[in-house]
Amino acid sequence: MARNAVIRWSLLSILGLTAVGVVVVLLLPRPIDVDTAVVTRGPIAEAVADEGVARVRDAYVISAPIAAHVERIEIEVGDRVTAGKTIVARLRPIAADFLDPRARAQAEAAIASARALLSAAVADRERLAAEGTRADAELARTTTLVKSGAASLQDLDNTKAAAATAHNAIRAAEATVTARQADVAAAESALTGPSARAPQSLTVVSPSSGVVTHVLQQSERTVAAGNPLVEIGDTTGLEAQIEFLSEDAVKIRPGQAAEIYNWGGSGVIPAEVRRVEPQGFTKVSALGVEEQRVLVMLQFTGPEGRWAGLAPGYRVWGRVYLRRAPAAVIVPVGVLVRSAEGWAAFRLEAGRARLRSLAVGAITDTGAELLGGAAVGDRLVVFPSDQVREGVRVRPRS
Repeated sequence: MARNAVIRWSLLSILGLTAVGVVVVLLLPRPIDVDTAVVTRGPIAEAVADEGVARVRDAYVISAPIAAHVERIEIEVGDRVTAGKTIVARLRPIAADFLDPRARAQAEAAIASARALLSAAVADRERLAAEGTRADAELARTTTLVKSGAASLQDLDNTKAAAATAHNAIRAAEATVTARQADVAAAESALTGPSARAPQSLTVVSPSSGVVTHVLQQSERTVAAGNPLVEIGDTTGLEAQIEFLSEDAVKIRPGQAAEIYNWGGSGVIPAEVRRVEPQGFTKVSALGVEEQRVLVMLQFTGPEGRWAGLAPGYRVWGRVYLRRAPAAVIVPVGVLVRSAEGWAAFRLEAGRARLRSLAVGAITDTGAELLGGAAVGDRLVVFPSDQVREGVRVRPRS
């Protein structure tokens, strides 16, 4: 009997201890399942981005050289024109006596003025050609110095940019000379009177090759001298006009690398900052908030085929790179949480979440640069819920 009592007591004790253990296990807080990410090393770039439109850098407005009757303009928006060949408008004299002495004197003065402007344009073209020759020579010297190690790659990039700018200026000067020649021809044709043997109609040809961007006067009617008729844009000089917030624009400098994205085509279009407007303006956002905006011009680079189909006035997005780090300590942006000191993150230490302050550098849409507070290989909690607190037991999801 005594032996049975001992056995029964032992069994009851074991059952009691087991029940207590089960209760303790059930009452203990369970680890919270969390998503984690490992601190790694890789490239990151600090950039600013905003919305804008594509535009042509060089646009030419063709105006009526004299008061005349313009025939209906047949070209349409989007048509390509060739400098000195494509006829954009045809004018007829509005009266038989429009070449009175005063009109003739004015026409002769216009011819003299046009010829003077043409001479100035030719001189400017020759000056720019000389500068282009000097820029090419400087590029050749810098290339030789880079090969010998006496100059840096940055010097080579600067000289390449200077040479490209010089050649662009030469092309612009040549277009200006062409335009001035057309002005001279138009001014000389204004002397054609009703008694002259020359045809009593005047054709206005395009001063530059490009695409018709606006038809300012399409219907047949009488126009005054200087009345705008057609606008032509040189699509080879296509660029983007981006409206940046003023606090972002102060960080942007001409020459910085940029890119155009979300423009409707495949991939991104490489670009560089050409100009930051010195004057801002106020714009009301879709939420009714007044914002200070600054126009930044991003010049497209690379072959023209990269942006085939893009035309002036199309909506685009532009991104300017302020700084690039090829081997930074980076984490997903989802690990960052706000703390009293700034940024922080929950780090896994012995199965528990520990809130650690972080020194953060550049932040992109997907990642953040860590300047301190965590090391490569540390595991951090991604998008921690309100259940994740200091010292809470956590368990990474597989």
